[in-house]
Amino acid sequence: MGKVQGVKEKLHYPIYDAFLVPKDGDRNIFEKAMTDPRMIRFFVDVQNKTRLETNLQASGVLPSLNTFEARAMRVAVSQIDCQNNPGVTESEVLTDLIYNSVTALLVGEKTMIEMPTFFFPSGAGVNPGNGAANHGEPDPMATFRFAEPVIIEPQQNFRVEMLFPQGVPGQDKNPAERLAGVKGPLRIWVVLDGYLTRDVQ
Repeated sequence: MGKVQGVKEKLHYPIYDAFLVPKDGDRNIFEKAMTDPRMIRFFVDVQNKTRLETNLQASGVLPSLNTFEARAMRVAVSQIDCQNNPGVTESEVLTDLIYNSVTALLVGEKTMIEMPTFFFPSGAGVNPGNGAANHGEPDPMATFRFAEPVIIEPQQNFRVEMLFPQGVPGQDKNPAERLAGVKGPLRIWVVLDGYLTRDVQ
């Protein structure tokens, strides 16, 4: 069935991308999984990722002639495998991540927001009452929302960067005890929550 010309539909459709530290292989440690030792880029490299890691089809652009209104941005972190990381706790890893990095949304090379990562709670996860570490309350409303929507136009480049201005904790000393030395599996997701406008099929 072809597209209906001139008719658009608008739907709530969060887009997400993840940085992955795999369980096995030569990139199974956080700092080795980074392609740039200063930062992690999201929505840039979406090839060879599963649906668990991203729902984008092309790097850095929306599919077809779609428009996206970003209403909220959140950062979520998976649990670490404590057997692979003896002596390291989830709360230490989360603390190293959110208090030592700055996260920025760039649309068309223009910075739309840039703040320390603790400013973007996940609004998702397991209830912290069971001992699991969380980046904020597991409530979709308990997250950062833009005062005005950030518009991503059709075919406009966008990305999120998580920069470590003073390096990833542990890079220069004992990585096994800090974020830099955490072994996978580990995922860090950035979610842009908002509305997608697309052609009616």
